Amino acid sequence: MDHLSTMQNLIVVVSTYGEGEMPNNANQFWESLSASTAPRLENLKSTLVSFAKFAALALLVCIGPGISTAHANKYAAIVIEESTGKVLFSRNAEHLRYPASLTKIMTLYILFDQLEKDQMTNQTKLKVSKIAASRSPSKLYLEEGSTIKVEDAIMALIIKSANDVATVVAENISGTEREFAKLMTSYARDLGMTNTTFKNASGLPNRAQLTTARDISILSHALISNFPEKYELFNTQKFTYSGKTYKTHNKLMLSYEGADGIKTGYIRASGFQLAFSAVRNDKRLIGVIFGGDSGNQRDRSLKIIMDKEFAELGINKKEIKTTIVKKETKKINTNSYSIVVGTFKYRNSAEKQIKLIKSKYPKTTTAKKSNIVLIQASGKQLYESRFENFSKQEAYTACKRLKKYNRDCFIRS
Repeated sequence: MDHLSTMQNLIVVVSTYGEGEMPNNANQFWESLSASTAPRLENLKSTLVSFAKFAALALLVCIGPGISTAHANKYAAIVIEESTGKVLFSRNAEHLRYPASLTKIMTLYILFDQLEKDQMTNQTKLKVSKIAASRSPSKLYLEEGSTIKVEDAIMALIIKSANDVATVVAENISGTEREFAKLMTSYARDLGMTNTTFKNASGLPNRAQLTTARDISILSHALISNFPEKYELFNTQKFTYSGKTYKTHNKLMLSYEGADGIKTGYIRASGFQLAFSAVRNDKRLIGVIFGGDSGNQRDRSLKIIMDKEFAELGINKKEIKTTIVKKETKKINTNSYSIVVGTFKYRNSAEKQIKLIKSKYPKTTTAKKSNIVLIQASGKQLYESRFENFSKQEAYTACKRLKKYNRDCFIRS
């Protein structure tokens, strides 16, 4: 027997099967060896089996937990700490990937910025073009010539991930989707997303539309930090439009402890994706994963990574604490009015809102006491961001001014 071809055959067999799973042809092969050759090849067999096991383990570590080898070339993941931007976990995070519907995070970011700059309001009606109406699903099936309010467009992008709505937003802001894509890429560069290029507003397949897990984590971080009030919308589970109710695609958000957003995505070339955020003990982690075999497998993989990173920070599910803030009893006086500028599920979101209002509207809030107050609403504990010690007239004037800039505000006495 030709020993060289014999050893080549052995290498193929060992790299395909684990130890104890040798097929019949391999066993016959060993039996056919001469007594003088077999001991040396037995050592080679043992070495090659060990090497094959090591290689298989290394492959699993590289491609991530639960990801099949078929999707290994699409896999990428990252987890960052929101407060510091520190990268806690990274696999292929700088490798180029197709963003799919994670693209809509940038579409929403620009739309939120338009609202912030008073270029439009939640009630602004966006016109639907023939091009927008023709976009492939997922969609709301908007008709050419119809309109959709900004507030409905926002929820359609977050919950339904509607491609027709993405084009509607793009055309109403920039005239054409091509020009809007240029604007998206410009925003990306300003945020530090150096490896991202957008070609459309929806994430529908385009070979030139590329990003990285790292860049999507930067975008998610920026949206949470710069638009904390709007970010709360990503925690919405369903919305109704034209009599039809749509439910969120983000199933992990419904089951993961502390989860509050943000967006799923899928095209065949990218696999199943998720940009995700969760807060435990006032510590927010942002995770991004690309290349899942399915939505469920993608969620399981990211859950394992997020749990591990929370645990390494000393935060375990069983140890999660709720901070109770007692509402102070105040004496009734002429300055007994407060304005509420946001209500949030998490205290750190309420604190960010206070900082944002202070920085953007100092004339309205200077010399006024800020406070975070824990309230009960519909059986849930929520945190209110308040500015206090207003007279009745001052409170009404302050709220009127904030509403002019499309900020939510109401008065408590």
